[in-house]
Amino acid sequence: MNCLNVFLLGTPGCGKSEVYRRISRRLEEEDIAHEFERVDDFPILWNLFQEDTERERSRKTDDGGFKVTNPTVWDDILKQLNEDIKEKQAPDKVLFIEFSRPNYVESIKKNFSGKILNSAMAVYIWAPFDVCWQRNVQRHEEALAEGDDDHLVSRDEMEETYGSDDHDQLEDTLDMPVVIVDNESDSFDDLDDEVENVLEAIKENFTAEKATA
Repeated sequence: MNCLNVFLLGTPGCGKSEVYRRISRRLEEEDIAHEFERVDDFPILWNLFQEDTERERSRKTDDGGFKVTNPTVWDDILKQLNEDIKEKQAPDKVLFIEFSRPNYVESIKKNFSGKILNSAMAVYIWAPFDVCWQRNVQRHEEALAEGDDDHLVSRDEMEETYGSDDHDQLEDTLDMPVVIVDNESDSFDDLDDEVENVLEAIKENFTAEKATA
């Protein structure tokens, strides 16, 4: 069967990492899939920040983060991610593709190949903006306390780039199954039922892929 590509979408701090941890654990426990991988676009963006010494495409912010100043960067990053993902496709594998954008429909349709989209589903994780911001700050502070070279999505970037998005159009516009996860609780206590819905969708699509292989 083809690789099942799961787009894991949502504002930075919405809980994508937590959802992935829970889903991957359940995939193994229930013997659904044993080969899965998570890839995201942030390492590509972070390298761009470090290499952009002339600040032609980004700038540092007062809160210690970075802000993209050239919007063409967003598509360039996803195009590179698409090439990386092509190398990771493998039979009977579930590949989680994680990124945040204000325009998910355009970003997916414009930057990912048909081969990837033909075996894909999307999971969008929703959380209030202020909750996402506080999670980002907490994650940054915890990493710094442990001595890690961590990053911070600046408040400017959060408000301008991720203040709103088109997630309400995903189900009607993307030619793939879409699951919306509500992660409003800042403790993740209410995620179990939401994760169950994601798991069922993955099982259904993974089984369908096997049946047509």
